[in-house]
Amino acid sequence: MFKAYVELELQLGNIDRCRKIYEKFIECQPENTNAWVKYAELERSLDERERCRAIFDIAINQNLDMPEIVWKAYINVEMSFEEYDKVRQLYARLLEKTRHLKVWLSYAKFEQEVYNIDGARGVFENAYRFFKEANFKDENNEINFKEVI
Repeated sequence: MFKAYVELELQLGNIDRCRKIYEKFIECQPENTNAWVKYAELERSLDERERCRAIFDIAINQNLDMPEIVWKAYINVEMSFEEYDKVRQLYARLLEKTRHLKVWLSYAKFEQEVYNIDGARGVFENAYRFFKEANFKDENNEINFKEVI
């Protein structure tokens, strides 16, 4: 219902109404990652970068049903803005919350995509140190970082 209402108001050009609807949506369902992401995307589409960032910043501090979706969307938005230092800061914040292998690999891939090979190497080295110190043995997430470095 919220999505349809937002779409209607958006077609009518009532941006302030769209914001109020998204705020009500989030108030009713604060764990709904889709609501947070769509609200931030609305602000992004309006080139309201600071509003977009503020929404994402609030969202990543919520108890969400699928927080990885919000983090991924936030990182992608900063990449689209070509704010690579902000992307690095987001990865650092995310790595404080989780040290999952997929985050390390995504971070290294980002560095490689922006032609920062030394940065990618540094991410792999940090991941290798972390997993070695943690005595990581999960076969499903095994990777030989020494071969990559």
